[in-house]
Amino acid sequence: MNPHEQTKFLSHIHRDIDIPRNLEILFAGAKIGDQDFLELYNDCLSKSQTEVGTWKSFRRAQRALGLARYFDYSLSLEGARAECGVLRGFSALLLARVAKSRDAGFDGKGLHLIDSFEGLSAPSRADAIGSKRGADGNEEPVYSHQAGHFATPMDFVTSVMGDFPACGIHNGWIPEAFAELPETKWAFVHIDVDLYEPTKACLDYFLPRMVPGGVIVNDDFESPWFPGCGIGWHETLESKGLSYIALDTGQAVYIHNA
Repeated sequence: MNPHEQTKFLSHIHRDIDIPRNLEILFAGAKIGDQDFLELYNDCLSKSQTEVGTWKSFRRAQRALGLARYFDYSLSLEGARAECGVLRGFSALLLARVAKSRDAGFDGKGLHLIDSFEGLSAPSRADAIGSKRGADGNEEPVYSHQAGHFATPMDFVTSVMGDFPACGIHNGWIPEAFAELPETKWAFVHIDVDLYEPTKACLDYFLPRMVPGGVIVNDDFESPWFPGCGIGWHETLESKGLSYIALDTGQAVYIHNA
């Protein structure tokens, strides 16, 4: 089943489902610190004006819970934290709110957000979801999204993160944007850049700079829409002899043991 067929199928079978009721059943009692997870999740969706299609309603919430738990764990470590690929700021706000639940005075300091705010860069062949025969008779790659997709104004994300004024927001393409980052060690990195080349660039930059026990979470390791993200992740870690886990949510997680 290709990504388009999968999306249509899941949207169809979820068409009459009471999604809030099912989410309440699934996540009842789930907490991050002293915060009710589902309340936190819904509030961050609302504040970032993030819409979740019916086809991914449940996986999106499960991903958010896993991301929040790994981030919460990382708060016990010394080091900075980063998110590569911010979109509308949903997960950035989620992480900041988790940090504030542990430290009421948290104002965003030490949390760095990196994004071009111009959407996706041009995909490479590793990002293709298939191929088709072109007018000249040759096979051409087919991509799920084109350059510029997901563009969100930086001002919007800045407003979403308004309660965390010390958060670093770095506007630029990866890897060039990394030149703006402080030369420091990192306790947590969330990679949500969708494509092959920027995924590899993120790993090349952050892996040598992780603290012992530091966590890197790849949001789209098994996404049928963005296969290059998983390919780039696996190639890079495999080439370095590093192990990682693949979660049922489609995420991958690496914990640095050096």
